[in-house]
Amino acid sequence: MTPQEISKQCGEIATYIDNQQLAQAIATLGTLASQVPDATLRDRLEQVKISYDYMLRYLSQGILDPQRDDILNHIITELSTLTDQCVISLSERESTEVLYTRRRELSAVSLNDLFNQYHTLVNKLSLLKSVHEPERDRQALLQLMKSREQCETNIFNKVWSSFPTSQGDAQLIQEFLNDSSLPMPARCLLVMALFLGMTKFYDETKLILLIDAYTTSTDSEVQIRAIIGVLLMLNAYRRRAERSRVLDGHLAAMSEVPTFANDIAMVMYRLISTRNTDRVTRQVTQEIMPDIMKASPDLMRKLRNQRSSIDPEELEGNPEWQQMLENSGVASKMEQFSQLQQDGSDVFISTFSRLKTFPFFQTLSNWFMPYHNEHSVVQETFGEGENLLRNMVAQAPFLCNSDRYSFCLTMRNMPESQRQLIKSQTQQQMADLDEMQAGEVIERRNLQRDTIATRCVQDLYRFFKLFSRRREFMAVMDSDMDFIGLPYLSDYTDAPETLQLVAEFYLKNEFDQDAVHYFSRLLSTQESTDPIVLQKLGFAYERLGNTREALKHYKRYELANDEDVWTLRHIASCYRALHKVDQALEYYERIDRLKPGQISNTLNMGHVLLENGRTDEALQYYFKADLMDESKHRAWRPIAWCSFLLGNDERSLDYHSRIINGGNANMTDYINRGHVYLCSHRVAEAITDYRQALALAPNANALRDTILADLPHLQSRGMNEQDVRLVIDAALS
Repeated sequence: MTPQEISKQCGEIATYIDNQQLAQAIATLGTLASQVPDATLRDRLEQVKISYDYMLRYLSQGILDPQRDDILNHIITELSTLTDQCVISLSERESTEVLYTRRRELSAVSLNDLFNQYHTLVNKLSLLKSVHEPERDRQALLQLMKSREQCETNIFNKVWSSFPTSQGDAQLIQEFLNDSSLPMPARCLLVMALFLGMTKFYDETKLILLIDAYTTSTDSEVQIRAIIGVLLMLNAYRRRAERSRVLDGHLAAMSEVPTFANDIAMVMYRLISTRNTDRVTRQVTQEIMPDIMKASPDLMRKLRNQRSSIDPEELEGNPEWQQMLENSGVASKMEQFSQLQQDGSDVFISTFSRLKTFPFFQTLSNWFMPYHNEHSVVQETFGEGENLLRNMVAQAPFLCNSDRYSFCLTMRNMPESQRQLIKSQTQQQMADLDEMQAGEVIERRNLQRDTIATRCVQDLYRFFKLFSRRREFMAVMDSDMDFIGLPYLSDYTDAPETLQLVAEFYLKNEFDQDAVHYFSRLLSTQESTDPIVLQKLGFAYERLGNTREALKHYKRYELANDEDVWTLRHIASCYRALHKVDQALEYYERIDRLKPGQISNTLNMGHVLLENGRTDEALQYYFKADLMDESKHRAWRPIAWCSFLLGNDERSLDYHSRIINGGNANMTDYINRGHVYLCSHRVAEAITDYRQALALAPNANALRDTILADLPHLQSRGMNEQDVRLVIDAALS
């Protein structure tokens, strides 16, 4: 069978199972299994069919079977597992997918042998390192490190490519994960192997091992990776997990870990934050960095004019230089970049994505390897006397593990002059880092776990977005990351504080549909909600264009705070959008009483009246706004337009000319003055203004469309459509 035919039949079987059309699922699976060389799979399918037939027979005879639900769940689980095993059996002989390649490579070696080999290598390394440092054989150590890393890779490949995980292997894996004498990076790598295997096939044993790794481990690095895997896989396999009869107990034990509730909220937030990565990347690469680079040459030239030699560290302390930074816009852009970093945004993915072509990243397991100084890449990059530089990379607060390895690999190819420059700058940077970390002692433990989660999620994001063979795996980072109602964990994923945290993220980053989803869930789970949730829910609805729902929630919030000017302004805006003039005016007048003298509010009252044909009344508000706004004259345009609509061409021309003579005229200003001239029968002057507008228009069609959009107003002033079109053609000729 071709891969396409196999995939099609698997899809049909999955659909039948989800719809509980088990007879059709068994029949379709029988067709698939008939192509499999392994007869045991067909025998197991036959046993499933017999069990299902007996269950149906008992049901038709009216026999009550108290174990029917358990039997049904077992049948469904077995059908799903058999389907996956048939896929592997049909594919592993010839498929070039990395899964089947690794299975073929390691088919002759057992996991027990690999673990024994690893223990031997760890013991040898420990023995070599016990020698006094100056007397160590660095070359022998390095070679042994590489052998250990190759063994770690083999263990990783054996675990993730095995399906289903046998109970014997599960016992070995659990013992390995619980052995705190083994290197932490190896245990972390094993956790990620369990996770990666499930991105190919659902394996309940692997999921239980992840859960138990979180429950029993005392290492934060292991725990955080395990809980990330658990959340992602429970979300990906909701239906299959819900049928389990054993997950509940393991997850209950997991929830007994003191940090569990905080970890769930933290990991959910970090995973959901990846949905913002593309936007942040665009902001950094298209806005922040180009503006900084564009401003930098001028800035440095000005600084050199002030002083022949510049110490960058002194810039912040010199008020005059700091003013230059602010005037150039560099300070503002750097502040934006810094804020993105503080928010945990992935600001470096665009930079380091170009550094993932090293051979190091052709080895799948290396994408998940925690950064540590005992890795051969680190040892080969930093020589004697470069401990400070090595420590700087290890402690870099905003780089994930994958990017640190990229940095090391890049440094290998650097000219010595550049390496020396980096070394010379490292000492002060390390001092600054120590000072920053010293201020974080109070929240150190939570901060550490959050940092681990951030780095691990970024590592995952890079793998699923940048790995050359990423399409062979489930695209977990492309999901909507909606963890509400997660099987067995809804008490934690739906906790009010967690929902609030996620909803605020979505609102801040303009994922308004998701913000509505989470704020609505928050409202449904709390008897007495902070009224501010209603306001934010209204705002999300308003940005989505759902004005009626926005108004409903703003009005509910108003019951709790009827003097919140921000909310009153948005209620007025909603009424305005719904063409409810009197209600909109009522709210604008309330704002005027609470905050008198606001020009924008006075203008808004004029806009509401103008939009609803009450031009005379609108004009009075515009005159009032103009008296209040002596410097910016924001009311000149609406005064000029209202005067035109009311037939006061002299006043309209006066205000239009003020605007144009002020040097800030746009295409519409020239068009509107042209309208006045046209309706005053000063056709030549109208054509001149339309031609001026054409110079500011995107193209001739844009000018034509804009003028014709005003045709009803021109007709109300006595013009006919044919004459208007002739004038347009004359202006464009």
